[in-house]
Amino acid sequence: MSHTHQGDGRTRRRSGPEEARGRPGRPWGVVPAIACVAVLTACGGSGTADTGAADRSGDTQTSPAAGPAASTGTPPSSAAPSAEDPDEGGGGPPASAPATPRPAAVGRCEATGLALTLKAHGQEMNSKYFDLRLTNTGTEPCDLVGHPGVSLLDAGGERVGEPATRSSDGAGGGGPVRLRPGQAAHATVKTAGEGVTDGRCWPEAATLLVYPPGSKQTVTTHGLDGLRVCGDSFQVGPVGDRAP
Repeated sequence: MSHTHQGDGRTRRRSGPEEARGRPGRPWGVVPAIACVAVLTACGGSGTADTGAADRSGDTQTSPAAGPAASTGTPPSSAAPSAEDPDEGGGGPPASAPATPRPAAVGRCEATGLALTLKAHGQEMNSKYFDLRLTNTGTEPCDLVGHPGVSLLDAGGERVGEPATRSSDGAGGGGPVRLRPGQAAHATVKTAGEGVTDGRCWPEAATLLVYPPGSKQTVTTHGLDGLRVCGDSFQVGPVGDRAP
């Protein structure tokens, strides 16, 4: 009886006494030798195949990793604007903005285009105030800046007292005042009240004579609205765009 044992890939045969007796002419070591050769041949083939696979696997593992592709130094075509495309910055200089037209120059108000009025504006402490108005009667805007020259005349045209001195009274700040047709500039006229001067007042005047700022011509009015200079105090402030 034969017993076959399979374990580590090699086949072992154990011959019983019946087989030994049935084959008297074969040497006792021949059969194991043949079996061993067959087993070794099979093992050798398998080992060779495994070694080749291992070699190939080893080659794959030891191959150097692929590095980044070398740059050619040329940027992508979308990165640089085309010299022929004006929208991409290759055009000429930008068109200049249209020039803003300058406003027409406005001249100084002349006496011939102004009307003069004087209105009492009240009394405060020991002073009386009057609103001197210069109204643009022309058809174009004009400018006034500074103090007007103010004097009083009697009925015969002679000057009464002295011209008014300049002060900072009123709403005018000394800057230019632009008068459109029909608009008025204002200057404050101030004098002392009769009650605080013991009656020391100038003779009553009949006419108010005014030189507009910057002008050598005069405008006049006969409506003085109670103006009488007392205590030798007679002052006028700069023109402004509103009443004091």
